[in-house]
Amino acid sequence: MSRIAYLGDKYTHTYAAAQMFASDKDVTAGYHTIYAAINSVSECESDYAVAPVENSCGGSIADTLDALWALPLYIRGETVLPVPQHLIGLKGARRDGIRTVYSHPQALSQCASYLRTYFADADVIATASTADALCQLKDFSEAAIARAPAEGQEIIDAEIEDVKNNSTRFLLLGREPLAADQGGKCSVVFETQNRPGALMNALSLFSEHRLNMTRIESRPHKSKLGRYVFFVDFERGNDCSLSLVLGELSQRTTAMKFLGSYPYIKK
Repeated sequence: MSRIAYLGDKYTHTYAAAQMFASDKDVTAGYHTIYAAINSVSECESDYAVAPVENSCGGSIADTLDALWALPLYIRGETVLPVPQHLIGLKGARRDGIRTVYSHPQALSQCASYLRTYFADADVIATASTADALCQLKDFSEAAIARAPAEGQEIIDAEIEDVKNNSTRFLLLGREPLAADQGGKCSVVFETQNRPGALMNALSLFSEHRLNMTRIESRPHKSKLGRYVFFVDFERGNDCSLSLVLGELSQRTTAMKFLGSYPYIKK
């Protein structure tokens, strides 16, 4: 039996993703923030954590990327789920009476056009999670954007996300990596020297080995302005020697962390 940490409670999309990775014997535990859920694994409080890493509309989730760089954890699996967003209020609330809207910043971003259209004059307040947003509802003037209503609440407007195929990629994180041959996708994060051509030299390695990069993302190193680390996801070829690629990449970078080789999980 494993303990799997996730953001929020049973009303969040991350909870739905956690169910994709959990077996019947596993237990799940909600945390107030993404970082707290992930850090519970590094502190040996949980065995695994499920965290969102990117959304098709809102882009990358900074908290997850920063945790991957800072903490000694590895990616052990990924899944992608549709993430419909609903406007939720207390039972009996009406859209034209809403004056305050709560939700996680990612959900607010995914519904930006809807909010501009119907709530241009409302207070839009970011919360730690969509579950947190649901907890804020005290009267008919307040609404939340979330996956599902809690007890005593109902959906006012369904599927309000700006793009109807809105989806989020979730990662399963653990303290140990899977064996290198167990996944078709790999992830790394690295830093290069701050000089012309240094980043290009590192990235050209993937082309030289005929590896398809599926994603590249930069994040601040946080030590000083202008210093960055780069996250790269790539697909492994059948003839790819992962140890060779990682060895060459380490020689072309000033710091490099292998984040794991992992499969896509689908139930």
